[in-house]
Amino acid sequence: MSRSIVIVGAGLAGLAAAFSARRAGRSVTVVSAGAGATALAPGAVDDVPWERAASAARVARVPLVRRPLAVDVAAFADALGLWSIGDDGADVARIATVAGVIRPARAHDRALLDLSTIRGVVIVPRAPRAAWDADALAATWGASPFARAQGLRFHAAEAALLRHKGERGIGELDLAARHDEGDRLDWLAARLREALVREAPRGVDAAAVLLGPWLGLAAPRAEALSARLGLSVGEALGGVGSAAGLRFEAARDRLLASLGVDVVVGRATRLEVEGARVALTVHGKSDLVVGDACVIACGGVAGGGIVYAGAGAPDRARAAFALSLDAPVDLAIGGVRVDVTSSLNGPDLDETAWPTPGAEGALERVGVRCDGARAAPGICAAGAAVADRPRTALEAVAAGLRAGREA
Repeated sequence: MSRSIVIVGAGLAGLAAAFSARRAGRSVTVVSAGAGATALAPGAVDDVPWERAASAARVARVPLVRRPLAVDVAAFADALGLWSIGDDGADVARIATVAGVIRPARAHDRALLDLSTIRGVVIVPRAPRAAWDADALAATWGASPFARAQGLRFHAAEAALLRHKGERGIGELDLAARHDEGDRLDWLAARLREALVREAPRGVDAAAVLLGPWLGLAAPRAEALSARLGLSVGEALGGVGSAAGLRFEAARDRLLASLGVDVVVGRATRLEVEGARVALTVHGKSDLVVGDACVIACGGVAGGGIVYAGAGAPDRARAAFALSLDAPVDLAIGGVRVDVTSSLNGPDLDETAWPTPGAEGALERVGVRCDGARAAPGICAAGAAVADRPRTALEAVAAGLRAGREA
């Protein structure tokens, strides 16, 4: 009989573990309660924290280039079909954010506009939406060191981006969903073309168009819009919970279906190892999910996989952090096992929780203690659920692939 793998979590790490296990011929069941940190991410795909990479390159006075991807990571990205990963050794992508920053990224959701490939004028269309101030964003992006070095100019311009009166106030996800339809893209391409024609007599020769995070919910639609318009069009990087997260979920569901993975929707509450088998209890389900091994990929603090248990009480001391399901694994921070503190008030979070220059805080480091991918007999862990590993997308993929193989 085929070895069966149970995976807790359906973010990047859990999906990569399922991909790896299925490629090895194993049967896989994924248990997930819903949105996690990956679904909240805005679409930039890093191998190391981008601020750290940018700082190191600045100090060393060397260009930032795309570090080579492992063969299995590249295969996973190709199967997911969501990201532009570029060529190994090429300049990293440069993505404009709605916070006014132009930041590097090893890869990115295909809807995002990669400014590293563009020279000249980038049109930023105005839209009467509260979260989109085209004039302020154009001025801020244009003042960045990268834009000056690249020869980029950002030009705010009038354009009819909203087709219906009510679109001024609808959420970004609702607006993005409307651009899944081909006729809406045709309409938008026509309006952008009109804006470019109006700006041309003023000496504005556009090289690209940069929009808010609105170009599709089921799949990235920027490439289709670019083909209609005849020049590069893409999104700026949005905030937490933007369209890119739901585009990932749609791509994930398509990949899981193509792999033939069984999916159980529900919150895992207890994991037990019984001899050579594992048994997972799922809230609201009468039957256990059983298998030969389990991968814990339920995320860290941000995704709800690690919870802050709070301070203790006079009659019951407890560790400050806990896994979101009962499982025979240990948590650690900085290589030290998380245990009951000597204070009933818990740890001093003012001193330990937050990042400092050059070091992540406890909230970003706490996780399952592992030897490689292995957390305990029959149990592996991956992604942000693992202690002391970078909380980046490509780290989650690599860890998930490794855990799937180990399991």
